[in-house]
Amino acid sequence: SSGINAEYGEFLNYYTNYYYKSNLSMADVKDEKKANRRSRVLRSVSFFMPALLGLIIYYLNSLYLDTIIVEEPSTPSQQLSYREACLSGKYSSLKDLHPFVTEYIEEVQGALTKDRFIDDYLWRGKPVMMRGAAKDWPAHKRWTDEYLQDKFYDMTFYVDLRKHHSTDHAVRTKMKLGKFLSNYKKKDWYLDSMTTDARFLDETHVPQYLNISGIFETKDGTQSAPFFHNFYLSGGDTNSPLHYDGYDNLLTSLDGTKEWIIAEPEDVLKLQIDEWIDHANLSPLNVTNFNVSNHLGLCDVRWRRAIVTAGDTLFIPTRWPHHVYSPPSRNMAIGMWFYLDDYMDLIKGFDDDVHLRNHTAKVPLWVEHVKTRPHPCNVTSCKALPPGNLRTLLPDHKETYSRDSDVPPAHSSLMELAGDRKVRIPTICYGTGLPAASITNPYLNTKAALNMGYKLIDTAQHYGNEREVGAAVRDCKWIRKSVIVMTKFELALLKVDDVTAEVTNSIELSLNNLGLDYIDILLIHDTAENSLETVSAAWRAMEAAVSSGKVRAIGLSNTDIETLRHIFYNVATVPVSTVQNLYAPIEFDKEVVAFCAARGIIFMGFGVTGAVHALWKNMANPVTESPLIKKLAELYHTSPHIIAFNWAAQNNVVPIIRSTSLGHMRDNLDYADVYLTPAHMQQINQMVLSEEEIRDVYGEIVQGAE
Repeated sequence: SSGINAEYGEFLNYYTNYYYKSNLSMADVKDEKKANRRSRVLRSVSFFMPALLGLIIYYLNSLYLDTIIVEEPSTPSQQLSYREACLSGKYSSLKDLHPFVTEYIEEVQGALTKDRFIDDYLWRGKPVMMRGAAKDWPAHKRWTDEYLQDKFYDMTFYVDLRKHHSTDHAVRTKMKLGKFLSNYKKKDWYLDSMTTDARFLDETHVPQYLNISGIFETKDGTQSAPFFHNFYLSGGDTNSPLHYDGYDNLLTSLDGTKEWIIAEPEDVLKLQIDEWIDHANLSPLNVTNFNVSNHLGLCDVRWRRAIVTAGDTLFIPTRWPHHVYSPPSRNMAIGMWFYLDDYMDLIKGFDDDVHLRNHTAKVPLWVEHVKTRPHPCNVTSCKALPPGNLRTLLPDHKETYSRDSDVPPAHSSLMELAGDRKVRIPTICYGTGLPAASITNPYLNTKAALNMGYKLIDTAQHYGNEREVGAAVRDCKWIRKSVIVMTKFELALLKVDDVTAEVTNSIELSLNNLGLDYIDILLIHDTAENSLETVSAAWRAMEAAVSSGKVRAIGLSNTDIETLRHIFYNVATVPVSTVQNLYAPIEFDKEVVAFCAARGIIFMGFGVTGAVHALWKNMANPVTESPLIKKLAELYHTSPHIIAFNWAAQNNVVPIIRSTSLGHMRDNLDYADVYLTPAHMQQINQMVLSEEEIRDVYGEIVQGAE
């Protein structure tokens, strides 16, 4: 310190003066000034001596400490082999073993030519890394979060609500891209989804080495061979399962880094492949937390490593097991899975010869098959096609669906009409019936629903609001042909002695009330309350209305299985297009639902959220108050109503959604943002109860219910 140095300096000054004055005789001092100079020099050197000694001691200590503290090199792979590290038991996460893999996948600079890709890699079933192959893709250059938010905010994708694979199913939901982009950097969300939206496909490049007729050339207007494309986006720190793909795979990184370890097909036997699940390509290994003593085969695998950075493309042949880890940072990629036409039949034939689960026999045969299979271009056409993007090359995705057009196929179902004609209808219906119609203005609510994006509207003569609904359809922003209007008439109110004339007059009444030229879907409202003879006569009158162009499709509401079977088999010459019945988790007619599903009849469900039970049966709502539904709503970060709507939709039922709240109407329109796991679907499906059981479980009386 400065204090010690000062005291030391004073001591040296005293000692020096004393020493020289005591030991030097005057006879020896010939020049007084010379003696003074020597004294000053000695004092100066002595003053800096402690600092110099301190620096020397510090340097020597640091060398010693480095020697005794640093026990491992900074790169563990230089210290241990992969097998040694794996067997050490120190690593319970597969990503932590990546650095010990020292062999890398073969790399080339830039994109391969078509011939070299097919000859050296596709045919041989050999992976390859193409560095910078996608650096000129539009998606690589443009797709910042801001750009995606501006261009594709309203597109819907599937999102996993976790980023690390485990041994159970991830909660998976549909979500608008705009919502995902606003939250994914602070949430454990992982977007992993295909899309058919033409705007997205416009900017997704197809590499020329893959742009060949054996994949993209059409036959009779359909695609030659299977081709699937996937979009991935996350904030990084993601772990894939240990798995292999059933198709050849091209993975292109658009942003961030993906760290791969890849094993050869014969190594799957060391990875307990016979215990794999989900189509036999997903390992039960918990890649983030495993005990290596239970997976010793993992340590004997010959892994290869690949570090995929932005602009790189990695080719992974089918049946090559792999694990992928993405470090924390924005991570975006496009995946393309494919088989060549006819060549695919050769591979599928192999699968048909060997039982899917018998991997012990299958793996050696597959390895031999790859060695002996013919060249792809000897089996199918490898002719190069003109450059293009996915939208121009995939025939099913050529049409762009704007907000002023018909409903896009991804959000619709096919409804059968007369003369083998089919029309697409939305998978969500806005209902104007009770209780909503009793407490609000049906014109304002229907118009609001239409302008929000609902395009299937349900009304009925019994609701007393056909005039208001028709006016809303005429006044909304959509053209008439893009809105589907469904109405119903009460057969029991008509005179049974002349059903044909009564039904014809009833149809004219609805057309006048609605103020429309035609009715899209016409249903008998009270089917089961009438005799088979009466319903049959009414059906024939409805068929006449279809022939005259006044009605496009016909069906039944509140029907039982006996009447439905009778009309379908014995009466109908115009197809039964639609059935509308009660459909709630606790109560629905399984026979009617199954009959419709087996014969392509669209089943629409009312009362999905339990409101009908609360209103008609004078009880607490047995759906939204269900402990199971409430627990699932909490798990999926949504409302009980949305859980119920998704349960219906995932059972291929069109839910009829009734609400007078603008906020709820918007939320309900996006109900498909949630996707229930198979286990959760099974739990809800098991809620079906008898009426006595409903009373026992949900018997609380609602005071004042009408």
